[in-house]
Amino acid sequence: MKKEFASFISVIGHPLLTLSIFSIVAFFTYEESKQALFHSLMIVAGIVLPLAVKMYLNAKKGRYTNFDVSDQLQRQSWYVYAILVLLIVTILLFITDQPRTLRLSVLFSLILMAASQAMNYFIKSSLHVSFNIFLSFLIMTMNVPAGILVLIFTILIIWSRVTLKRHTIKEIITGAVLGLIVGISSLYFMQ
Repeated sequence: MKKEFASFISVIGHPLLTLSIFSIVAFFTYEESKQALFHSLMIVAGIVLPLAVKMYLNAKKGRYTNFDVSDQLQRQSWYVYAILVLLIVTILLFITDQPRTLRLSVLFSLILMAASQAMNYFIKSSLHVSFNIFLSFLIMTMNVPAGILVLIFTILIIWSRVTLKRHTIKEIITGAVLGLIVGISSLYFMQ
């Protein structure tokens, strides 16, 4: 029962899912419907879908141990692909002069991913933890209580990742520190 609940928390706390939900809710809350749909498609179809498809296909073919790409060595090639995808979307957002907050949010996601890849040479930091902490800071710029709830939910994510033996405490702390640094930096630049 404990492992099933940990798996459930890990799935709903997956960065691709939380990023999708956050983006869609934020866009449809603060933008006109047409623009919100366009921005949602840019994030979901431009970032989330390519990453999810790569993770799924490589896990199915046995190239990745699992969908989370939990193996440190396997993550290196995944990071290269993820950074390329984020870089392309970031450039498109800047070239097409999309809203400043959107451009900076994706840019800081790219920075978080690049920092995670650099760190991966030494330790496999938890992307579940780092991205959800980073997202909590983005959410706080719009709704402080909601951002705090996401931060509290991240504690459950931490528990789930350790329970499922996907990460050690050291890897969790590394992910949390990366998420905090990039999250606080994004707050500074977005104001």
